[in-house]
Amino acid sequence: MKNVVNNLAYYSFIAIFLLTAPIALAQSAGTVLFKSGNAVVTRADQSTQPIRQHDAVLNGDIIDTKNGRVQIGFIDGGKVSLQPDTIYKISQYSFSGKEDGSEYALTELVKGGLRTISGLIGHKNRERYQLKTPVATIGIRGTEFTVIFVGNKLIMTTNQGSVDVCNAGGCRNAIAGQSITTSSESVQPQHTHETASISAAPPSLTKPIFVQAENLGKDRVSAVVTETVLQASLSTLSGVSNNPPGTPVDSSAPTTSAQTDILLSGIGQGAYFNYALLGGRLDSNTNNNLSRYQTEEIDLQLIAANLDNFYSDSLVSMGLVRGRINNQNVGLLSYVAGDATQPANLLQLANLNAALQYNVLASTAPVLGFQGQTSAIGTANSVTGNLSVNFASYAYSYGLNVPIGAITYTLAGSNNLTAGSAEFANNGTITSNLGNIGCIAGCSGAMQDANGNPANIVGRFIGPAAERAGIQYGFNIGQTQALTGSIVLGR
Repeated sequence: MKNVVNNLAYYSFIAIFLLTAPIALAQSAGTVLFKSGNAVVTRADQSTQPIRQHDAVLNGDIIDTKNGRVQIGFIDGGKVSLQPDTIYKISQYSFSGKEDGSEYALTELVKGGLRTISGLIGHKNRERYQLKTPVATIGIRGTEFTVIFVGNKLIMTTNQGSVDVCNAGGCRNAIAGQSITTSSESVQPQHTHETASISAAPPSLTKPIFVQAENLGKDRVSAVVTETVLQASLSTLSGVSNNPPGTPVDSSAPTTSAQTDILLSGIGQGAYFNYALLGGRLDSNTNNNLSRYQTEEIDLQLIAANLDNFYSDSLVSMGLVRGRINNQNVGLLSYVAGDATQPANLLQLANLNAALQYNVLASTAPVLGFQGQTSAIGTANSVTGNLSVNFASYAYSYGLNVPIGAITYTLAGSNNLTAGSAEFANNGTITSNLGNIGCIAGCSGAMQDANGNPANIVGRFIGPAAERAGIQYGFNIGQTQALTGSIVLGR
């Protein structure tokens, strides 16, 4: 614990730093990963506009979520999830790709609540990362924390790492599981048993739907979805057997629960959806055939479509499922769940001299859609290929073979990683065997990267040292068909 003199000196330094740090008003700080409701942004030139998914956020932006929610991915790999009725300002966020003394992450919570996972900025020079509020300034040592500021009262809870809350009265530090509060900028913050809790979004019919095979035939899934999901009463976390629709739920089966990250992908109504969620809670029964995943934005309720399409180890799980998203029935959906590799750990991998090789461990069955209908489902664990990653040069390349029926599609490409980010995406080449007959009508990426550009793969590094990689693939075949699925790779 710092003594009072050091506390005041530290806080004085923060105040001077915030006043004297140069502000880059027009530079991009990150990208909107998720948006719901009527959130708006006020630019540095005082112009106001609605927020859209994949929009860039700029230095000087003031985000007002109003009745919605906004999740932002920053350029150093950090992320912030803003609650309804929150006003959040990006004062200065700059990062050159490495910690070279030019990086800053200076933001401000005017009111409301947020949860944030810090990126590379602040892991070595904590004074370069500051979240300011009207009653205190928050500094970190590479961490994840939640903050609520309502009615002039600040509550900060450390979820991971270590957090300092400082004002003119002094500083307090909180490690994981501890909380700090203050209601005055002149009185030293104090530890509290109160928790800065962030509520999950209530079910809504207006939120994004992520479907991998909508409107399936009666011998496929959709009839099962409509009936089984309702019969299973998925609002509870009880077990369910693989019996026909209408079979009573076995409520005695125990469940497991863990906080983790998840990748979703699917096709619905002619459009492809892919989404990366962080920090949600995944609850599953012992047979892994009934699960529920919740974040502030998404309420995802799942029933395994086929347990042969499930993979799990100590770091990651993957499945092909059916169920509900935000209280709305969906068809097939593929997912990869596992803790995204933290920015500081990715930075350590940059010390490696050689590229790391990842090989396919498991894959869901490829699903082929035709004009909104599922026309074919392939075989689980049939995808082969590899991923090569050089964390020192931020470069990667991949080659994946996806068979369905007599045709095998090959996805290949290379791209650069974003320093400190576990996410990657690429729109490489798509070819097929049999004289490329599978792509005779043209094959193109059906997914989107973080900037809204076409992609045929979207992936994430998973585990403390990026021991796993999860990849979602999705590509159009001509104008009417699309092929989708999930892959887990290990090194």
